[in-house]
Amino acid sequence: MTMIRHGETEWNVAMRLQGNQDSKLTQRGIKQIELVAEVLSKRTFDVLISSDQGRAVSTAETINKYHNLNILLNEKLRERNFGIMEGLTREEIAEKFPEVHTSYMKRKSVYQVPDGESLIQLYLRVTEELKNIIKIHKGSKILIVTHGGVLDCTMRMVFSYSLDLQRNFSISNSAINTFSITNGKWKLEEWGNIDHLSSINSLDEIN
Repeated sequence: MTMIRHGETEWNVAMRLQGNQDSKLTQRGIKQIELVAEVLSKRTFDVLISSDQGRAVSTAETINKYHNLNILLNEKLRERNFGIMEGLTREEIAEKFPEVHTSYMKRKSVYQVPDGESLIQLYLRVTEELKNIIKIHKGSKILIVTHGGVLDCTMRMVFSYSLDLQRNFSISNSAINTFSITNGKWKLEEWGNIDHLSSINSLDEIN
């Protein structure tokens, strides 16, 4: 299974939480997805699945120019629903919703953001769906286009890494991340590969 984070967006640059909202890809983001598409054109995939959010769909469509697969849109691979924090920077969240900001920054896994999801709700949504995808497409070479929060949950699942701990691995726009899965056991083969982006920058996911 290969997993790609969408290309850079305007809100990524502005450090605004996107969650279930969307913003346009930047010119650099468009270039990023064109470059990752070229690299992935040399690999073979049987299934292409994308989050149904615009920034992921745009990335998947660019990649798919080389594969001509049916893009399967999957709302369960959406970014975390950040509720009342969406569209805001950390500074704005701290000013408007100080208690929410504190719980968010402390990564309290059971804390549910007003109108949004908790970390544990996100984790269960993502990991259950990934297991379902593997079951449905057993033996297939799967390509998934998704979001930073989904990739974070995937790594924590594979390495049994607590949701309450701060992330210590990168999640860059348009990076290539690959796992092999045998008898339900996941093995990391490649993470955060941005060799194709050597000529341009790639932002890490907000931690």
